[in-house]
Amino acid sequence: MTRNQFELYRHVCDEFRAYVQELADSMPWLPAAQEKLRLARGYFDYSIETPVVYNYALDEVSPDDDIRFIFVADNPGKNEQKKANQRYLVGQAGKLAQGWFNRELKLDFRASGIILNKTPIHTPKTAELSLLAAETGAHRPEFMARLKESQIRMANFAFLLQTGLDSTLWISGYGELRGGRVFAPWTQEFTRLYAGIAPDKRDKVWVFRHFSMNQFAIEYSRAYSRLPATGEPLERLQKLGLENRARILGW
Repeated sequence: MTRNQFELYRHVCDEFRAYVQELADSMPWLPAAQEKLRLARGYFDYSIETPVVYNYALDEVSPDDDIRFIFVADNPGKNEQKKANQRYLVGQAGKLAQGWFNRELKLDFRASGIILNKTPIHTPKTAELSLLAAETGAHRPEFMARLKESQIRMANFAFLLQTGLDSTLWISGYGELRGGRVFAPWTQEFTRLYAGIAPDKRDKVWVFRHFSMNQFAIEYSRAYSRLPATGEPLERLQKLGLENRARILGW
């Protein structure tokens, strides 16, 4: 990174960290709602430790690091919210991603990229954000407003980092991006931000399935034979990522 790029990066990280604290402070009732959800869903293998999670791995990036990818996953799960972790994609999905990057790209997944989420609010599984809303009781309107706001802020953080660092932005998971789904606010804001961006930067925004349960690896494997490219696999990744982006985001 150049000096200006690193200064921008640190500024975004500082804003992100402060926002996570602000978000957590604004919802003192959230841990109780998350605990209700945990028990209702029968998750007895973990406890609520960090209701709103900042990715502390971001603070370990140095100016000498070659950040080639910005990954945008969904939201912090069981492992991510542990106080000992407070990092994104450290569960099984992260391990699958690490293995695929080592094997196919000969890259270190974590050293070559930084990871954001579409919201920093924890649930065991992403689809359970809607169930969490039901557990907030009288606070539900406030929770829904905060959930939407968090997605808008995270879309802006992703945009600032991608355009500032000129890295490829890899959206991991598209099942909840469409209208009416959990991450529709993120999609709407993200699309608005990129409306006036030059094609060379837009073409660095790729959309794929999740790393979890080998969904991405399976998607890539199925697309491999029909996406000829001379510089495999990065050219194939771009073709597939842009194909998915046009289909899911509409641009």
